[in-house]
Amino acid sequence: MQGRVVKRAIIGFAVLIAVGAALVLALPWIASTQIVRDRIAYELSAWSGYRVQLGQAPRIDVWPTFSAHLSNVALYEWGSNDSRPVLEAERVDIDMSAFAAIRGDVVFSRLALEHPLLRLTQPTPLFDLPPLPGGGRMSRAIAAAGEALALDGSNPDLGRLPGDPFGQVTFNDGRIAVVNDGNDEIILSGLTGQIGWPALDRPATLVTSGIWRSEAIRVEASSAQPLLLLAGGTSPVRVLLDAAPAKVNFEGTANLSTESYVDGEASFETPSLRRALEWSRTEIAAGQTIGAAKLSGRVTGSVHGLRIENASLDLAGSLGTGVLELSRNGATPSIGGSIAFEQLNLGTFLAPFTPQMGQAGVAADLIDPQTTGQLNLDLRLSANRAMLGDFPLNGVAATAQLQDGSAAFDISDSSAFGGTIQAGIRINSAEEENAVELRFLASEVDVGAMALQTGAKRFVPQTRGNMSAILRGKGNDWNSVISSSEGTLTANFGAGDIVGIDPGAFLRRTAEGEFFPLSAVAEGALPIRALQFAATVGRGLARVDTATVQLDGSRLTLNGIVPLAGRALALSGEIVSVDGQGQVTGDPNAFFVGGGWDEPFVSPVVGADPAEPEPAEADPITLEQAIEDQP
Repeated sequence: MQGRVVKRAIIGFAVLIAVGAALVLALPWIASTQIVRDRIAYELSAWSGYRVQLGQAPRIDVWPTFSAHLSNVALYEWGSNDSRPVLEAERVDIDMSAFAAIRGDVVFSRLALEHPLLRLTQPTPLFDLPPLPGGGRMSRAIAAAGEALALDGSNPDLGRLPGDPFGQVTFNDGRIAVVNDGNDEIILSGLTGQIGWPALDRPATLVTSGIWRSEAIRVEASSAQPLLLLAGGTSPVRVLLDAAPAKVNFEGTANLSTESYVDGEASFETPSLRRALEWSRTEIAAGQTIGAAKLSGRVTGSVHGLRIENASLDLAGSLGTGVLELSRNGATPSIGGSIAFEQLNLGTFLAPFTPQMGQAGVAADLIDPQTTGQLNLDLRLSANRAMLGDFPLNGVAATAQLQDGSAAFDISDSSAFGGTIQAGIRINSAEEENAVELRFLASEVDVGAMALQTGAKRFVPQTRGNMSAILRGKGNDWNSVISSSEGTLTANFGAGDIVGIDPGAFLRRTAEGEFFPLSAVAEGALPIRALQFAATVGRGLARVDTATVQLDGSRLTLNGIVPLAGRALALSGEIVSVDGQGQVTGDPNAFFVGGGWDEPFVSPVVGADPAEPEPAEADPITLEQAIEDQP
């Protein structure tokens, strides 16, 4: 009995081996039949919905996998025989099911495209798409997903989604082109990667790398319900774009319909905002943009407007948090919101939006009249600590605005040097020249500390006081603006010292009647009781109306002209003795100050008659000529 059982088992096993061997031997014949060959092109068309054209008959391999190799494959829109293919590839390798082939069916498990080219012609709010297919399983599956969404858009019945197997699609050295006026404009090249989508009702992933705008990029994307996403529904998604100029990451939910929107956590970072703007090829000029930048937060909205809540912003090391809103209702994109910084370099922040002054007041960069037309900006800023040029500020409240050809930055409140500082710049762009307004107000500040902070080492007032400067000019660079400026300059200081002037040595040298540099009497300090200064600016020249220094028992006054854009001086002055009521009690000691701001020279006026008009009342042309004669 036992022997018969063993004998039957051996016979059954031999039969199985024989059947298997027969199948293996039969596969080349089955696969080589015209039925299977024709079914390959048919199945490609049935899936894609496009008309498939093969350059030559498929070549079938049985070992090590049952596969087909197609050459010069092209997919066309139905009824468009003269149009360019939607997709073409030099070679397509297909892994198929051998058992399905025995039945005369073709079931793909993997497609590998070599040197494919995909053409996009259909614009959408987010990106262009290839021409829509005339039908096919994919189109019917998307339509079925659309029906499920129509029944319940917020919670569709996933059981209604078709579960057809899809498999894996790989591609090597691919390209994507946008068709403009019948010509192919390659936007992506060198694409190598794969799409993994086991079945249409399952999650899908995309991993690819390539070249975009001359930069190597890597993209990773996944969707929990890609079919719903393609049908205009909402699905959890994750997208990562990594390139040298910028890195973007998003994880949340997305909708790609005409009313597209996103909701999730996103981040953006770049080692150089200038390089990122140039790479993105937006209409926003790179200009004097800042270096490294990072932005992250919860993003909600659509292509028409995004809101970033809990935004974390890092501008070249300045960290801030707040809310940002990005919109593009018209042709010009807009950025608004409020950001609070612990510390902020205002010069770095302003670099993308306003012109910067060069070192030592030398002519700076051009003010681009087109910059303010490329972006609308309305930001409210605050900072516990900030730097405005050389000035450290605390408790800063400021606004930055760009709109309709105008740029404005205002510090409405800040504390510095024991007092308060307000400052602002406004630029109204025009076709030929920009109109620029500069404003600076300082109240109850430590003037000496402020002067030392700017690098001044001579003639530094050690006192407290108020200062203001309001200038308006026109031009496309700082020299032009300052040279054409009009406005007022005022200062009022309290009691203190002016370091860098020895009053005794100054009086002795002027009494001697010889021309001398002011640096020759710089050892010492001039004690003052008060200082009042007022100047009217016109055509870039500051005409000193009042410059009075109250001393113990005397008074020093200056009058004349100082060009704001140059270094020359043309001032006349005098020192007179006064009593307790400020009445003059002696003859004036008159002098003329010329040379430059950095190295002034004093020329005593010997034998001046106090009854004669003071030098400040001389013909202004003579003073302007004196300025031109200075080195």
